[in-house]
Amino acid sequence: MKKYIVTGLVILLPLALTLAILIFFFNLLTEPFVGVVRAVFDYLGLFTNGFLFISAGQLQTFIAQLIILVILFFFTVLLGLIARWFFFHSLLSLGDKLIHTIPIVKSIYKVCQDIIKTIFTSNTNSFKQVVLIPFPHKDVYSVGLVTRVGMPGLEGTAHGNAVAVFVPTTPNPTSGFLMMYQPEDLIYLDMTVEDAFKYVISCGVIPPVFKQKEPKP
Repeated sequence: MKKYIVTGLVILLPLALTLAILIFFFNLLTEPFVGVVRAVFDYLGLFTNGFLFISAGQLQTFIAQLIILVILFFFTVLLGLIARWFFFHSLLSLGDKLIHTIPIVKSIYKVCQDIIKTIFTSNTNSFKQVVLIPFPHKDVYSVGLVTRVGMPGLEGTAHGNAVAVFVPTTPNPTSGFLMMYQPEDLIYLDMTVEDAFKYVISCGVIPPVFKQKEPKP
């Protein structure tokens, strides 16, 4: 008999302790707010009748605790999301500041950062217009991407409206040449940047449709 009792206690006690701990935290988290929620129930006339052997007050308390627990759960998740967002944002800002303190590296990083921001966040047509340009000499044409229209500081001169064009190399388009042209020297193409890069990377094996169009303003 003693062995049976010990075995039963080994099974029952962990369950009882677990349940007791859960009830304790359930009451600890919800009791401070039960009065407020019950006042709302009374004002709205909700759960004013008992159910089976449960009185109206007990029913209101139990439902109020459940509602409070759900609200606390979602509030905790939201609080965690906000905290993690601020943590990673602060971490990224700290990393950015550290990189800007390293000699040489900060110069390269700053240039790359400015280029990426210009390409992806700017409203200009940088790297969005594909053109044909006379390169490397006037009788040979190459595919290029317009990076800027107009030269700051040269407004009003013969070169003030010059167009900067990036000419990617084959088969590695991450390197290339930066050339300056007068607008009349460019042939604007009705071609996407993706198609232009496919053409360059494939060494001309995947030819897009070369269709001329009017330049964007």
